[in-house]
Amino acid sequence: MKRYAVLSSLLALTVFGTGFNWPFPGSSSGSCRDAKRLILEMTPQTSESKRADTEKRVMELCPSGAAGHYLKALQLERGGNTDAAIKEYKEALSIDPEFYPASGNLGLLHQKKGASEEAAVELSAGLKAGDPRYNAALGRIFADKKLYQLAIFHYSEAVNAYPDDANLHVELAAAYAAIDSRQKAEAEYRKALSIQPGNGKARLGLGALLLAKGETDKAVNELKQAALDEPGNKEVHRLLAEGYAKKGDEKSAEYERVLAGSAPKAAPAPKVNHLAQGDSYKGSKEYEQAIAEYRLRLAEDPTDAVAMQRLGDCLLATGHEDAAMGYYRDALRNKADNPQLHYNLAGIYERKALLDEAVVEYRQVLAATPDNDEARQRLADIYTLRGSFPQALEQYRELVKRKPNDPVLQLKLARAYVNSKDLTAAADAYAAAIKLDPNALEAHRELASLQRKRNLNDEAAKEYQEVLRLKKDDADARNALTAIYVKNKNYDQLATLLKEGVELAPTDPNTHYKLGLVYEFQKNYDDAIAQYKQAVELKPDHAKALNAMGRVQMKNGRIAEAKASLEAAKKADPELEEPTVLLSNIKDELTPEPRSYHRHKNSKHEKGSKRGKKGKKEKAGKGSKKSKGEGSSSGGKKAKKGKKSKKKKSE
Repeated sequence: MKRYAVLSSLLALTVFGTGFNWPFPGSSSGSCRDAKRLILEMTPQTSESKRADTEKRVMELCPSGAAGHYLKALQLERGGNTDAAIKEYKEALSIDPEFYPASGNLGLLHQKKGASEEAAVELSAGLKAGDPRYNAALGRIFADKKLYQLAIFHYSEAVNAYPDDANLHVELAAAYAAIDSRQKAEAEYRKALSIQPGNGKARLGLGALLLAKGETDKAVNELKQAALDEPGNKEVHRLLAEGYAKKGDEKSAEYERVLAGSAPKAAPAPKVNHLAQGDSYKGSKEYEQAIAEYRLRLAEDPTDAVAMQRLGDCLLATGHEDAAMGYYRDALRNKADNPQLHYNLAGIYERKALLDEAVVEYRQVLAATPDNDEARQRLADIYTLRGSFPQALEQYRELVKRKPNDPVLQLKLARAYVNSKDLTAAADAYAAAIKLDPNALEAHRELASLQRKRNLNDEAAKEYQEVLRLKKDDADARNALTAIYVKNKNYDQLATLLKEGVELAPTDPNTHYKLGLVYEFQKNYDDAIAQYKQAVELKPDHAKALNAMGRVQMKNGRIAEAKASLEAAKKADPELEEPTVLLSNIKDELTPEPRSYHRHKNSKHEKGSKRGKKGKKEKAGKGSKKSKGEGSSSGGKKAKKGKKSKKKKSE
């Protein structure tokens, strides 16, 4: 009665005690108040680095106050010393009874030790800290006490804070199911499974709920999955027995009762060799029956490693990799050690991208069976994926040594050499792969790229030609071969290649433009213009084709057409410089203008210029006669002065 009185007194506190302000006792020093504030500002989402910095600051501010004892308790709790942590939390609360995180954490520790009444009191006080962990803990306490409405309230608060916690959804669903709120319970179970499909408790709860609703087939399916997730859960097998009984499958029901440990005692029957029967079913690929027999064998002897491995094999064959992995690991723990077990486990690890674990298992296989080429190849491929190229190269060399006539292995060896920067050996391996399979497209393509990197353009061109032989529309190979022909000035071959490009892509304006450039370079101007026109018809604003057409038209003397083409090119792409330059040349040819400002200025006085020039010449002529033999302008002036003086004398 005392227990229920304590819980009853907490009802109002837990429901209505979520709104609050932070009181700071007047007796606390300013530094301890600051320390408390720093602790209260931390949340479960606070990063580890920030949390460490805050705790360091708190210890500097208030080492012997409530905040200091709180941090000491945290450190003790992290170290697993629960009793000492409880003592420190109590010390913190004796200094500051309103240190709510201390109350909440103390409540969690009481709950862990099974002291639910004390836990409920402290957790309820701790709610004012706003930590949803305290809601989750209270939810569990109230669920245990069958106070389901209170449990639902606190679970809901916790789920709002941690929506991706599948177990919280399961616990909330169980509380709903307990008050017969089946629709809400089913919704929560399904949310849990959407977050964590392998959650056995959610499967069990959903199966039980569906069984109670009369949806027996759905219930059995869920419970069978739950049995895979938690094979040792007797409640699952008990409910499965009930489900099979409702379906009229008494044999399966009896089998599940045996696994649940609830089969009625009967007269001793002849001992059944479940392992042998399981092997028989497994051999005929009746995996469900085989799984049942192996489980019965494990019910007899839970340490039978052979039954564990074979059960894992059957689960793997039916697509239950997680369950299979669990049984394989159990088999290893029970001293099973054989290549097939390691190989199967390695395959699961690889598919789950657990590559380190897969490498360990494949190496175990090779240690026992060095001739297992499949395991060696998987190991080599993983090394390549991880970037461990020397290790990959070692494995591929061994594989090629064992299978020298396998073109796929030769190709992988070549790639391993490329990754290891041994390009000469890579080229040899590519050549070996091509010799074994002349139609190996990827080998030709990769060898061509390699030879081009090595600046062996002739060899690269041969390989690109092979690529085009096998795949005419390979644009990358065609572009690379085009670049090689241009670099090597193989214009006839280039023209042939580009003609093929036009045939393959007649509606691509760029193929016509490129072919036109080759014709233009070969001075085959008519064919060049025809290709440029085709490009422009397909793409009227193809600036480069318009510019090239104008350029060729200028060469042919078709100036008016050239001007129109170049102006169209300039309009299509104002950033293209060549049309502007060519247009300026056309203007210079049609209307030549003076080249300097001085000549341009004199040209304004064209009328009378001939007469002016003639007068200047005559004057210059007279001047030259007068100054003949005088050597300076002063002689001319003296002669003029003399003439005037003679005139005065005569007068």
